[in-house]
Formats: sequence, C-alpha cells, structure tokens
Amino acid sequence: MTSITGLGTQSSASGFEHIWQAETQRSGAKQDTITVGVIVVTRDEQFFHTGLSVLSDIREYVFNRVHIQSELALKNPSLVPCPLYDEVRDKAIHFLKGQKKAINIQVIQCASLAEATGKIIHSNALNEQPDFQVGMLFYDQTSMGFQDDSIDQIDRDLDAFYRAMQKIGIPAFYTSFSTVTFIRALRTPYSYLPQQYREIVRSTDPATFQTELLRLWMDFFEMNYANRRVKPVGSLELHNTLGDQLINFFARTAPEHWLVSYYTGSVVSNLIGHLDRHAEKQGALVLRGPNEHAIACGAIANWQLYRMPFLAVVTSGMMDEFKGTLANLKETAAQGIIVVAENRLSQWYSFQGTITASEDMRDVLAARRIPYVYMDEIEQIGESLAEVYRLYHQGQGPVVVLATQNVLESSLELDLPALEALPASPSDEPVEVMTDELRQAIELINNGPEKLIWQLGPVSEDEYALIHDIAQQAGIALVDSLAHPGTAPKYYQGKRNENYLGTLAIYGYTPRVYNYFHTKDKLNSTDEQCLFMIKSRVAQIATPFSDGRLERKVHLVQLTKEATHLSPFADLHLHMRCRDFLQAVKKHLNVSESLRARRMARIMAYPDTQSDVLSKLPSLPMSPNYFFCQLNRVIEDLIEHENFDYTGVYDVGRCGISAVRNVAKTRRGFSGWYGRALMGDALLASGYLAYTSPTNVIAFIGDGAKGIVPDILPAFIDNILTHPQLLDKSISVFYFCNGGLSVINTYQERILFNRTSRQMRLVNIDQPQFEQQIGDFDISAQTLTQFDETAVRSALTAQKRLTLFSVVLGHNNEGDGISLATAKGWQRDSAEPVTPDTDLDTPPAQEVNS
Repeated sequence: MTSITGLGTQSSASGFEHIWQAETQRSGAKQDTITVGVIVVTRDEQFFHTGLSVLSDIREYVFNRVHIQSELALKNPSLVPCPLYDEVRDKAIHFLKGQKKAINIQVIQCASLAEATGKIIHSNALNEQPDFQVGMLFYDQTSMGFQDDSIDQIDRDLDAFYRAMQKIGIPAFYTSFSTVTFIRALRTPYSYLPQQYREIVRSTDPATFQTELLRLWMDFFEMNYANRRVKPVGSLELHNTLGDQLINFFARTAPEHWLVSYYTGSVVSNLIGHLDRHAEKQGALVLRGPNEHAIACGAIANWQLYRMPFLAVVTSGMMDEFKGTLANLKETAAQGIIVVAENRLSQWYSFQGTITASEDMRDVLAARRIPYVYMDEIEQIGESLAEVYRLYHQGQGPVVVLATQNVLESSLELDLPALEALPASPSDEPVEVMTDELRQAIELINNGPEKLIWQLGPVSEDEYALIHDIAQQAGIALVDSLAHPGTAPKYYQGKRNENYLGTLAIYGYTPRVYNYFHTKDKLNSTDEQCLFMIKSRVAQIATPFSDGRLERKVHLVQLTKEATHLSPFADLHLHMRCRDFLQAVKKHLNVSESLRARRMARIMAYPDTQSDVLSKLPSLPMSPNYFFCQLNRVIEDLIEHENFDYTGVYDVGRCGISAVRNVAKTRRGFSGWYGRALMGDALLASGYLAYTSPTNVIAFIGDGAKGIVPDILPAFIDNILTHPQLLDKSISVFYFCNGGLSVINTYQERILFNRTSRQMRLVNIDQPQFEQQIGDFDISAQTLTQFDETAVRSALTAQKRLTLFSVVLGHNNEGDGISLATAKGWQRDSAEPVTPDTDLDTPPAQEVNS
C-alpha cells in the first residue's frame, strides 16, 4: 500500500486541519480537478476516527488528495480485525481499480448541520475551494442530545442544508445514497421512510460499524460519482409535462378546492413526485389512502359531501383495484380525472398492461359508460388533454386517462393555452316552467293529504335550507335514507328539527316512519298520504316497499333532473332541477295554518322512542340495540348542551344500519350503502373525511367491513405528518365486533327460518390497547365490552384525537329495521298514534329519547 505523508497539522479558528497526499499515483489514472466534500456531523471522536480510518484504507485507489477540517483532535487511524470487513474492502478495491480516475476529497467535521453550512459558505465566500462540491453527508444523531430528533425534523434540517448549498451555487450530490443518519435504536411504535436521507441504527460492534461505513461510502461512490448520469446539481426538480398541465387545469376550474390522491408505481412515480411538490401550491389537498380502492372511496365521499373534484393517479393494471367504486363514481357523477399507466398498443403482452391481444380495458370502461382518453404520443398531449377537459366538463363522472410511459415521464415545457372551455356556472335564479306536473305537485303541498312525506336524496346545504323552510311552513315530514343519511338531520343548526320523522330505507327504517306510513300494520291509502322522493332514482334501497306496493299502494312523486332515472313507479314525474322545484314551491307556497297544524300534529303523534326491550337491557355481550341507544343519549346531550356537530360515516353491515337508524345526525354523512353497497368503502373514506370534514367525524364500521379492506391507520398517520393543521377535531371510529355477518344472519334466521352457518362466521381477535402521540395529535385504541360513557364522551369531544374503539357486541335479529318482520314484534310499543287531548291545531309535546 502506498504510504501517506502528513503535510502538516495546524490549529485554526475552525479546528484542526490535516492533509494527506499520495506519494505516487496509479499508472493511467486520470486526476479530476474537483474536490468532493465528505461532511461528518458528529461530536463523537470514535465515530469520526473510524470513518477516517475506513477512507484511509482505500485512499490509494481513489483519492489523489485528502484535506481534513476537524474540530476534534486527530488520532492515528485504527481498525478492528474483521473477516467481513476484509471481504468488503477487497471488493471495494477491485471495483476502484477499474475506475480510470482519482479525486480530491475534503472531510469537514462539525458538531451541527448549521456549523457545517456556515463553514462551507465561509470557504466559498473566500473562494478557497472553487471546484468544491458536496458529496456524502454522515449525520450522527447518536452524539446529539439525549434522544434522536424526529424523522420530520431531520428531513427539514437536511433539506435546509441542501437548499443553502443550492442558493450559494455549490453543487451537491442530492440522492438517496448521499446522505445517511445514524440513530440510537429503531423507531417505535411506528416508523416510516425519511424523505431526505437513509436511516441506520449505529452498531455498538466496532467491526460492524466500520464495515457499514465502508459499504455506505462505496454505495455513494458507485451510484453518484461513478455514475455519470448523476450530476451534482443540488435539489434540481425535473419538470413533468402532464403533471404541470393537470395542476394548471384544476387550479383554473376548482381553485383552493380539489383533491389529489395516488398509489405509486414505477411508471407513474415521476408524475406523482411532481404533484406532491407542486399541487398544493395551486390549492390542492394531497391525501393518501392504503390502496387504489381507498382513493375512489375518498373521491366519492368528498364529491358527495363537498363537491370537491379529484385527480387520482395509479400505475399499470390497477383500474381493476378501484373495484365497484368505479360504478359508484359514475353513479354519483363525481367530477375528476383518473390517470392510469398503460402500455403502448404495439407492445407484446407488457407487464401489467390491460390492453393486449387478449383483453382491452377500454371495453370495460365503455361498458360502464366511463369516458376515457388513450395518450401515447408526447406531441399530442395538448390535443388529448383538450378532449379530457371536454369530457370532464360534461359532468357525467370521472374521466380516465390511459397514458403510456413516455407521456407520463415527459419533461417537455409546453406553453399550452387554456385548452378547456369553462362551462357557464348554473344560475341560482329560478327557471320556472310551470308544467302540469309542477302544478299538481304544488297543489299536493298546498292542499293535499295530512300525511305528506319528503325523502331527501343528495341535496346540498343551500337546497336543504330551502327544504327546511318549506317543511316548517307546510307541515311536511322529512326523512333521510340509508344511502344518504343526514340529508334530513334530526338536529339542524343545533336545534331539534320538528319536521324530521326518521329514516326510510330497505333496511334501517325507524319505528316512527313505519308507524307513520301504516295503520294497524297496513299501508295507509294513497288518499291519506303522499311520498315525495327528492333527487332520487326511486332505487330499491330507498324504501322497504316491494315493486308491487310502490306501483299500487304508494302515491309517489319523483323529482330528478336525469331522464334515465325516471321511475315507472312514480305517479307524478318532476323532471327538473331540484333548486328550480324548490324555488317554485317557495314562491307559490300557500298552506293554511289549520292544515299545517294538522300535519305537524300527525308528525308529533308518533313517539320518538326506542320501544324494544333490548335497547334498554344492559346484557353481556351488549346488543347493538342497547349500545346505540346509549350512544345516541350521549350524542344528543352533547348536541343540545355543547353544540356538538359531526359528520357520520356508515359502513355496510348491521351496525352501520343501526347507526343510521338510531343515532341523531346534525348534517349529511357518507354511507357505504350508496351505489353497489361495498363493505369497507365507508371505512376507507373515513381516512379522507377526517381531513376534509369541517366538523368532528364518527365512523361506524362492522367487523366484516374492517376485515375486507386494509388498515387505515398507517395512511392516516402519513396524512397527519403532512397536514397536521387539518386535524383540530375529534375522529372516532367504532369497530363493532359480533363475530358474524349479521345482516345475512338475520336474513337466514328471521326470513328463511334457517340456523346460522359458517359462511356468516367471523373471527374477532382482541385488539391491543395503546396511546400514541404524533406531534400534538393523539391516537388511542381501546376495547369496550360495556358502554363506557366517560370514555365515549372524552373521545367525541377531545380535539386533535383519533380514537379507535373495538366494541364487543352480540348478534340478534330484533328490531333496527332490518326486516319488516321485526316492525311489529312483541317488544314494540303500541303503533297507535298518540291522540292529543286538545285540538289538532296545537301539536302535542314530542317524547324524547331518554
């Protein structure tokens, strides 16, 4: 080995300086004029000297000159004998001998990143190293303070360092191989990938540690310096053509109000990286979910509740992973763009491609009536995007972009004009076309039967404000549905909604609604009552009535603007916009006070109670009836006395039904029963609504739904780290564990009179209880075997908190509107209305849940 001669050691204001220089040079080796900096941030002499010893061990094969600036006293290099280290060194030397160049390096040791930044800036100002560039950075957290900094803090500190280098014009190798941080121990109870560095636990074994340092240096040298594709240019951010155009589009069409979500893949990673860096600057909210299915669930929920358009990005072959939510996205007409990686048409059975000689995803999209654009030429990006925007503005649901790799990774700067013609915003002014159908509807409202019921579909907040006003003046009973819970809330703007009757649906209809529609368990005649279904397709999920009953025994008025939604069961079709209908009704409203009083008396005549015995019986395991009765008592008390407000999230299953039916709502929520009624949709959507909801969030999730989709907690934590400011609220997730698919069980046991079977069985495993803090946000998990009012109240009212409750329940078939057969069981209170002693013009006091 060539000897190294020390050319001097001197004390200076910045510490010790030392220079090594090879006495001879390798034959044929080209000498680079650059100096590569090795930044060592440590206060530990052993750490620093081990690193120097490793560099010294390979110096003659790669280094021409080594300059050392150190605040620590230099000592003679020494390494621990180790067969593995010798093997690694031999492999390193073999590789280095093949390199036809040698470099100068400058080792800079400091006690902090800030000191390193200052020292480099000072040297640059004095022009001491005109050819200097930052190479590798070793950050020894184990010598700093009493505990390691958080991943995010280290990320921020390192990002600040590299941005400082970029600002003063010092090139830097800024890759995943150039920066490593040593920490004391693995991070628990959760960990995640740092953005600016690699993280390694510092070994207490000297042999392992020195081998690790050599491996890290060689990885850096091979992947950065020896790889000529990698340039020391600092934190250069490559442009992405498609990403830039899509960001500009959404910034113009939905400023400050659009959602970005993605699940990564190799081909789409550049596009996603561009969106991550730039979309939020243009008003986007970037949230992640645990899979592609979650992306669609979040998009549906945020479109339904907040009219928030979306941009979703997934990799090749993943259209199928949206599952039935593709149909739901189409049904809800959610405006958005889904970018999916796809292969070239000429490619022979590409990896994960969905357009091959054997299949064609475009046929699937066409069958679902979902528009798409195939993009495979960079030169046609502008033309293709114009078609995407045209389809987007049709407002018929999402548009799918099937893009090839060259399009997805294009970095061409395109100065395209505003390609899309923005549609005119719909006017709020009434468009009154007084048709015969509209006249008949207004006549029913003004002079019709005493039982007038409006079931509300997906009405907006301003539409509901009109509905609420009309209902109060006309004495109309309001009901919501399983697919759109809370469109008619039990509490409106903090006050009890006297016109709210309950829920009408195939499952989960409330006793008041059943008793209102029936007399002695028989449907009232069409002369006695009329049902308006507002913004509705009159789908099977909306009522418990059979087709025959809807056709012959229900006086039905349907309001929808979609011609394809007009139902054969409706006696009167109102084919128009909801707003136009409401404004026309408001203008022509003329209900006598006596009729209004009689209608209100009819609504008040049916007690608002949980009449079944089970809802009052604290058995173990708890019945859903009992749990939801107790939960509702707490929530109503919070609403009435603490102005509690929340967005409900209801998954598919018995307990989702029970929550819709029994727990008071303050606003419209999101239901997994919408569309295809896919188990798990609501759970996945809750991870998004936690960040977009303006209120607290409560999710009601069955064990079947929980088991069918991924755990939401990792993605939830990832979003906390990115958007902590959006979580000044409580998020409570109730997982209900009764060991079976209860709705199917009830169908078998109550309708078919069969015993249960293995197909309905679920295995519930006790969930560990924990508490964890992320910044100033708390996460806790606990199991409830009995109703714990203190724990529930605390969870619902604590701000900046996610509580995961595992609620142990038993299965039963009693009540909760799962079947008409349960509406008249022995546990029910009398279905007869309460006859007021006074005149009907004076409504009786309403009985309140206790």
